Amino acid sequence: MFHPNDLKNVLEAANIDTCSDQYLFMLLESFADTVNGGIQSELISDLMDRYLILSRQVEEKNRQLIRSDEIRQEAQRIAMMGNWEYDIASGVLNWSETMYDVLELDPANKPSVDTWFALAHPDDRETVQKVIEEILSGHEPGEQRYRLLMRDGRIKWVHIWRKPRLDSLGKIIAFVGTVQDITANKNNEEKLQTYNNDLEKLVEQKVQEIVSSRMETIFALVKLAESRDDDTGNHIERTSVYCKFLAEKLREYGLHPQTVTEEFIETISLASPLHDIGKVGIPDAILLKPGPLTPEEFEVMKTHVIIGYNTLAGLQKHYPANKFFSFGMDIARYHHERWDGAGYMDGLRAEQIPLSARIMALADVYDALRSRRIYKEPYPHEKTLEIIRRGRATHFDPMLVDLFLQNHEHFREIYDRLA
Repeated sequence: MFHPNDLKNVLEAANIDTCSDQYLFMLLESFADTVNGGIQSELISDLMDRYLILSRQVEEKNRQLIRSDEIRQEAQRIAMMGNWEYDIASGVLNWSETMYDVLELDPANKPSVDTWFALAHPDDRETVQKVIEEILSGHEPGEQRYRLLMRDGRIKWVHIWRKPRLDSLGKIIAFVGTVQDITANKNNEEKLQTYNNDLEKLVEQKVQEIVSSRMETIFALVKLAESRDDDTGNHIERTSVYCKFLAEKLREYGLHPQTVTEEFIETISLASPLHDIGKVGIPDAILLKPGPLTPEEFEVMKTHVIIGYNTLAGLQKHYPANKFFSFGMDIARYHHERWDGAGYMDGLRAEQIPLSARIMALADVYDALRSRRIYKEPYPHEKTLEIIRRGRATHFDPMLVDLFLQNHEHFREIYDRLA
């Protein structure tokens, strides 16, 4: 760099007092040229140093970018993921090398929407076509999964992801996205779903086995109690079928739609055998008496509805959400109530009586009249039919009697088949 002492030394050496003006001007001009040349040389040297530093930095950045792109491409190859870009204005589609791997296309093929669409599975083409139309019109369809049908007949699942590219005004001008082969994941999902379904079926089967085992135990006890005063021994089976049939007819005709559901029909079929479980607490001298009961004996006989109700209520405490016991409690306690209020033990009337107990009342009387008992001979179907007809709106729910009369031949068939 130029220093002020350099100019002083030049002037002293020239002896200003003896020099002409022209010589002095030439001397100063030469000095100025020397100074300018020094400054320029120093600036150029400094610029070259800076250029070399920047060049090395740019070179390192380029190496890093190349390495990053190599890593990205390698990650895409491992993940079987290709990336693509579609320019809406020009209609030009570009994609990465890994797109050829995912779509299993020859790299000599130029990226094309038609080529891509042609690989879609026939069952998925309508969906894919809609997505392509949305992209071409500049709408954002989001993510999608669909199938590709490869040339050798294999099915490949792919996951498509898209993101719009906007201009300065917020208008969509292009889409960028990825396509990933998810066939392996999809196969694993299907295997897992199959396993879960099989496991669910197995659990359901085991639960059903446990429930069936418990039900068989309960029914064995009920049948043991029933056999004490039932000469045929099939009373509980028949009444279960009668009750289910009447409930199905209620459902068929749209009667009590809020109450008579599929669950109601199934539960009344299972719970109806519990109606006389309380007879286990009635002495044989009364239960098996061949003649009419005295008023005192009849009062004891009535208590079987309370005994049965209390027995089931004790079980229901352990299973409060189990409708089987709730149905059984209603049927056991109220199946001897009458429509006109003259029944026992609570003197309920009409729709105060639970529907399940009203169904049970008619089914129980029909089978009891048709069956042999220690105190009576069996009645024929026609006589039983007439007794129930007379009990309409007094003993029985009139609506249930009407259903019974319309389908009485079915009752006859059930009795004859299971007698």
